[in-house]
Amino acid sequence: MLLEAAHTHCLRELLIIAAALSVQDPRDRPLEKQQAADEAHALFQHPESDFLGFVALWDHLEEQRRHLSRRKFYNHCRSRYLSPTRVQEWHDIHQQLRAQMHQLKYKENTKEAGYESVHKAILSGLLSHIGFRESGSDNDYKGARGSRFYLFPGSVLFKSKPKWVMAAELVETTRLYARIAAKIEPRWIESMAGHLLKRSYSEPHWQQRRGQVGGWEKVMLYGLTLVARRRVNFGPIDPEQSREIFIRFALVEGDFHSRAPFWRHNRELIEDLRSQEAKSRSFDILVDEQVIYEFYAARIPQGIYSAAQFEKWLRKATATRPKLLHMRQHDLLRDDAAEVSPELYPDEMEVNGMRLPLQYHFEPGQTADGVTLVVPQEVLSQISDEHLQWLVPGMLQERIVTLLRGLPKSLRRHFVPIPDTAARLVEELANTDAPLLQVVGQHLQRLGGIYIPEDAWHDESLPSHLRMNVCVVDNQGEMLGEGRDLAALKRKYASQGGAGHTSLPGHSIECKEITRWDFEELPQQVTLNHTGIKLTGYPALVDEGNSVAIRVLDSQATAQQAHHAGLRRLIMLTLHEQMRYLRKQLPHLNQMRLQYAKAVKPAGLKTAVSLEEELLTLIIDRTFLTDNPDIRSRNEFESMISKRKGDLMEFSNSSCQLVAEILTLYQKVRKTLSATTAINYLASVRDMQQQLDQLVYQGFLQNSEWRHLQRYPSYLKAMALRLDKLKHAVHRDQEKMREMAAFLQQWQQRYERMQQRSQYDERLDELRWSIEELRISLFAQEVKTAYPVSLKRLQQRWQKLGL
Repeated sequence: MLLEAAHTHCLRELLIIAAALSVQDPRDRPLEKQQAADEAHALFQHPESDFLGFVALWDHLEEQRRHLSRRKFYNHCRSRYLSPTRVQEWHDIHQQLRAQMHQLKYKENTKEAGYESVHKAILSGLLSHIGFRESGSDNDYKGARGSRFYLFPGSVLFKSKPKWVMAAELVETTRLYARIAAKIEPRWIESMAGHLLKRSYSEPHWQQRRGQVGGWEKVMLYGLTLVARRRVNFGPIDPEQSREIFIRFALVEGDFHSRAPFWRHNRELIEDLRSQEAKSRSFDILVDEQVIYEFYAARIPQGIYSAAQFEKWLRKATATRPKLLHMRQHDLLRDDAAEVSPELYPDEMEVNGMRLPLQYHFEPGQTADGVTLVVPQEVLSQISDEHLQWLVPGMLQERIVTLLRGLPKSLRRHFVPIPDTAARLVEELANTDAPLLQVVGQHLQRLGGIYIPEDAWHDESLPSHLRMNVCVVDNQGEMLGEGRDLAALKRKYASQGGAGHTSLPGHSIECKEITRWDFEELPQQVTLNHTGIKLTGYPALVDEGNSVAIRVLDSQATAQQAHHAGLRRLIMLTLHEQMRYLRKQLPHLNQMRLQYAKAVKPAGLKTAVSLEEELLTLIIDRTFLTDNPDIRSRNEFESMISKRKGDLMEFSNSSCQLVAEILTLYQKVRKTLSATTAINYLASVRDMQQQLDQLVYQGFLQNSEWRHLQRYPSYLKAMALRLDKLKHAVHRDQEKMREMAAFLQQWQQRYERMQQRSQYDERLDELRWSIEELRISLFAQEVKTAYPVSLKRLQQRWQKLGL
């Protein structure tokens, strides 16, 4: 202890402590005066160390020795419950030790030593007297070589119970007690124990950030764990195993960064083969990792187990053999690897002139399993289910096979063997924009004469990898969300611009506050660059109330609709004098307003629709835009205005006359329905009320084509006749209702499903008006239908349309 103290500049304190440990404790504790003795001795205690208590007591006694006579010093010791004899012995031993250290040329320190240096010096001689408290509130400690001891009640540590302690002596009475103890840190023990420590190493692993193989070290002394788990560099400990880990994890698994040419070359080659495996959904192209390991192990010498060593060796090795670590394709291909055609598994999908990236993943159960189409948020509205149903050519046959196997048995049995049928279909299917299910149904009907209703297909229950995954990205290329429900993605991520249109900003063609056509020809489409992806935008005139704006919209359908409304507004702004006159001359306007106000307001309509604006919209469309709703040049626009503005009043009168007739008939039917309250009429009245609300509602003029509006009087007259017949033919009426109920329900369900998906199907729209003609045929034959119609004809048409 003294030699260690001499080197760590705490010899003064250690001479005092060593001398105290060499004699009997100078403190007395008489049985009849224990409390008084404890109080006297407490003045010299240190809160964490009994050893430093000796130093405090020594300093006090030496101070008194200098100022008191021998007798008074004797009495002072007695008054402090100290043995004068043992105090003197302590002093003599101290002097002897001090003299010996001086002979060895060691001098005491003049500055007070710190707690750590003093106790590390003591610890150098007491390594077998250390202890560790494992848990709980007991003061028992696990000692060296499996022993257990308890703190002596007289120690200053008895109440605080520190985690680690060392003791001057272990005394066994009823228990093994540690006397004269101090709190220590386990790192002190490790620094003092040296070769006595037992070290073990475990869990070697690659550390990419440090570029080395790491492991965990456990340090023990006499059975006590000083360090349970410490990170260390495992390379020098086991170079052979570390080299293998370095090659397997850094080079084979790719958890490594290097600017060396071989590294980029090999990773690109491996990624290309993995991409082919993801496309073909098999692991039979790229060799297993052991082959790649053996390639590197055969070329990298022993003793290389870290990134720094590897880079240093590589610079020297490639100076003479630049392609030493470059892999070739035959090094990575399995012997029986099949070629993956880029035509069957393209890297891009063309949508409306845009080439959007495709990503392939082979991770069953994961979100991205299968093929993923990366779609910028701005053009999400251009993507349709029709695009996605076709997947990619290489996966189409498997998709059709699964669809056919999902058919009811009564239909499925006509197409066995199913794989052969699917292969034949793939050969015959032409590239088309029509929905896959519709095209497959038509081909199967032509091949075998079997009609398959579209709702017989279970497209939603297909395995996830046979349904296109869509990844929506922002303008920085960061993913916003992904999924296979396109309608849900559109509702969440299709950002809405003004007037409900999704705009693609950033093109020079855009401008606003236009009140007359003073710009060049408007192109049908333009190209924009989005993080390396070329997007197609559709310029359109957008109605902004008192002006129009040129915007680049995200989809052709949206642009056509917006451009039609924008043209209409620009015509009104150009003919502002004529429009002011027209507004004043609209016939029967006040009466029509009262009748129109009774019409139902559709769900989701936030503000009431102005009948005046609807009429003007109808008049302008009929006058100017019926034949050419997509004017895009100034000359064409001005020519149209000059040729047709003279017809404005004629179209105004005919339009208002028709609308007035419709609303008059509507009011008559509505009042009659309200007055028909007999219980046995209830089913018929409910059916007619539903029909009436679907025909006439706020906004119906701008949502219905003129050719359909012309048939409205016939529909409403037929309803009036049907109401008259109810009085004497209610049973026949309800029989006819039951006759068409199944078909009407079938159409309604399909229509609602399309609305939920935010889709439009012109086939359903065609049948919607045919159903109105069918009602005339069933309930009011006196009113002539526009064309021959019957329930059987509609059912045949349903099948012919592939529904």
